[in-house]
Amino acid sequence: MNAHDIVQFHITENMSVTWPEWFEKLTPFYATIRRGRAKKGYLPVGLRGKERNQRFAFELPLEAVDTVIQPWSLIKTSSFREEEIAHYPVYQAYKQAAEILQGAKWGVSGSLGFELATGRPTVKPTSDFDLLIYANEPAELPLAAIQQHLAYFQQVDTQIISQKGGFSLKEYLKNPSKKLLMKTISGPVLTDELW
Repeated sequence: MNAHDIVQFHITENMSVTWPEWFEKLTPFYATIRRGRAKKGYLPVGLRGKERNQRFAFELPLEAVDTVIQPWSLIKTSSFREEEIAHYPVYQAYKQAAEILQGAKWGVSGSLGFELATGRPTVKPTSDFDLLIYANEPAELPLAAIQQHLAYFQQVDTQIISQKGGFSLKEYLKNPSKKLLMKTISGPVLTDELW
């Protein structure tokens, strides 16, 4: 299980969590795995509410996890509200990514990823598209597609996910051999060891 994965979970007796007021106890429950450390046998996760400011971080016992949904498993999924949100920039960017990144390993996170994974309406007209491209070495990056559609990738928040963490595609394209800010489970670090 990795950052950006969405977990379906159940509440266990040993969970000593004071839930936020906005948390709707609708089953099944879903949370997004965060980067960070958690005590042994737990995952660092976050709940998402209906509003952007409704976020809640906590540690989830591994025994409470029922299902794990990876962002890359969502790329052929349509929203249950497709007719309603088809004109939203976030959904249009998602559909473009599906065309541009054929053959690459990529995924969707953020509000759209959450909606696709859970079937809960979280996308708004102002939602950003959060794109993940998975690459464990530079040769796995779909650089030809990225260069061919550079204007698209300048507008979309794209993270490269390697075995060591996540870093910005925009920053990588500017400085592929320089140190970049990488988000790791230990926190952000400035490094040139991206792979």
